[in-house]
Amino acid sequence: MSFVVSSLTNYTNEQSKKMIAAVQFKAETAALAEIQTGVKSSAALQILSVDPIPQSGTSCGFNASGSTTFTQRTITTKAVKFEEILCLRDLEAKWTQILLKNGQKYSEADVPSVIMDEITKKIMARLEVADWQGDTSSGSSYLNVYDGLLKIVDAATGVVSMTASTLNETNIRTILRDGVSKVPDALKGNSEFTFFCGYDTYTTYLNKISSDNHFHMFDASTYGEIRVENSPYKLKAVHGLDSTSRIIGMLTSNMVIGVDMEGEEEKAALWYSQDDDNVKYSFRFRRGWQIAIPSEVLEYTNA
Repeated sequence: MSFVVSSLTNYTNEQSKKMIAAVQFKAETAALAEIQTGVKSSAALQILSVDPIPQSGTSCGFNASGSTTFTQRTITTKAVKFEEILCLRDLEAKWTQILLKNGQKYSEADVPSVIMDEITKKIMARLEVADWQGDTSSGSSYLNVYDGLLKIVDAATGVVSMTASTLNETNIRTILRDGVSKVPDALKGNSEFTFFCGYDTYTTYLNKISSDNHFHMFDASTYGEIRVENSPYKLKAVHGLDSTSRIIGMLTSNMVIGVDMEGEEEKAALWYSQDDDNVKYSFRFRRGWQIAIPSEVLEYTNA
């Protein structure tokens, strides 16, 4: 005899459901991107371009003109997982015992929330870096699961290059002015257009405008985001670009993150394993990136 449970929905701890939602969609860059769901391996981004042409209306008749064009770009996701074993008894001999409930019978519900919160934050930080710097050919286990935006931008045809230099405090304003001048004509004046950079590059820009006595440009309440001088465009710092000296300019709607499911767990579990007296967690999901229109992307790379 055996239990027949094939008709039942697998149990998922509510805490892990919240964690997986945070992990997938609340990191700095992922929170800004468009989301395409149902991507179990690869799927097509459907891109629409219309070109209506005006005509003289002084005579009767119907004369078709203009075009409506559909193109595609492929978005590919990779399976990602994070798994760990947590032995709550390891916390008993140290000050960490105060985090545990009284008694010796533990369950997954007894994992201190401060630990799960920290795990969530660290996973989000790992994904943020991979979202930009991911490269399946990388030797780093932190970066080689899926391709990030830098690799996708560098491989795309039509991306506009900003004038190469060696980014420093002396020339950061010149570099960004060059970027502003190269924003595609159709996007000029569009405040959604954003220049993304690392926090180190962002700090370099702040130091420069400060040394040039442009203190009025800085607002501490919006640290991490500042309007580029003489433009409506933002310079936004993200940790995914730290230490790269890269600047990527584009509409946030041009960034697309592919996932299998949105807003709920794909396979997330946090459970107590009675056979070995450990608490275990396992998060599995799919993740991948694409840019919809490469010709509307600017990139800066050090010379």
